[in-house]
Amino acid sequence: MIIHTFICDNCGHSVEDTNTRGVHVCEKCGTDMRWDMNGHWASGGDYSHISDSLAIHPDQIPEHNARFPSIKVHPDGRPEFNSVRQQSQYLETIGFVKHPQKIKHKGKRIA
Repeated sequence: MIIHTFICDNCGHSVEDTNTRGVHVCEKCGTDMRWDMNGHWASGGDYSHISDSLAIHPDQIPEHNARFPSIKVHPDGRPEFNSVRQQSQYLETIGFVKHPQKIKHKGKRIA
């Protein structure tokens, strides 16, 4: 979960919140606060994540548990990771290669 910081430019008061929806109003002076784009992960980047894309067939769970005892696998075959580091190490061990995401740019129309 990412924790966002909202800052009041009028009085300098700041608030941390996980919700980015709506306008945050300063408790001290009542003006609108701006969203500081430098959010940080709660608990230092550790998270619990169940991966649908890395799911295995339920018949493969015993073999997976023998090879990766620290990674819990749900009965439907989806692995659960406790941290970004654990997931990255898992991907590296199984030979999964992550490619950078391709971003589509909208072309300009020429009349």
